Amino acid sequence: MEDTISLKEIFDLLRKRITTILLSTFIGLALAGGFTFFFVTPQYSSRAQLIVSLPQSETSTVNDINFNLQMLNTYKDIILQGDAQAEEVQRRLAADHDIKMTTGQIKGALQVVQAQNSQMFSIQATADNAMTAEAIANTTAEVFKETVKDILTNVEEITIVSRAVASPNPISPNNQLNLAIGLVLGMMVGVGLAFVFELLDRTVKDPRFISENLELTILGTVPLMSAKEINAQYVPKPANKPTAKPTTPTSEAGRRSRSKV
Repeated sequence: MEDTISLKEIFDLLRKRITTILLSTFIGLALAGGFTFFFVTPQYSSRAQLIVSLPQSETSTVNDINFNLQMLNTYKDIILQGDAQAEEVQRRLAADHDIKMTTGQIKGALQVVQAQNSQMFSIQATADNAMTAEAIANTTAEVFKETVKDILTNVEEITIVSRAVASPNPISPNNQLNLAIGLVLGMMVGVGLAFVFELLDRTVKDPRFISENLELTILGTVPLMSAKEINAQYVPKPANKPTAKPTTPTSEAGRRSRSKV
């Protein structure tokens, strides 16, 4: 016979194992909090915005606009992949801000964000220190402004629209998200353990298991009683104390005669 389980049985199971579920939930929350606040290094981000102007003809066409937008990909490659650009940024960071970084670390910390359908783009730097992120973004923007004209002759003017500013709020880790993930994962593990413990529990919990699964006849059931109920129904009887027989002169004389013999 195929075993089925109802929603009521599931809720009863979860209620029975509520201690395991709550304990697992709190452990998951504690692990997520410990990992977030003690092991993950906060990351800060800062960005500088630039706009590059190209020579404009008297009659601008759609092709000119598309060409300007495609040039942004070229700027992105120069900033993120150009060795000469990274080496100059490295030199200025060490000289002006006392920040020692390799060119690979500088490239890894940078990201170019392009505004949709716009000639404006942002140089975004990420670091474990807000002031470091600000210095990387501003220095990269300045070096790009000074050197890109030597690489691309069709660039007319480069303007730094806004300089990077150090942000006191880290972009990662997301504390609330990490704690929520730990809470949910802990609860899921607790529910899973509840079902596992229930499967490993081989005790008979329902008389139907005996009649339907084992196909045996139930002769009787013994109700489950608490210790308090058992003590209330069992009242011990007082023990009978032996009574002393009265002593008479005749019996006393008889005992004395027997003792003489």
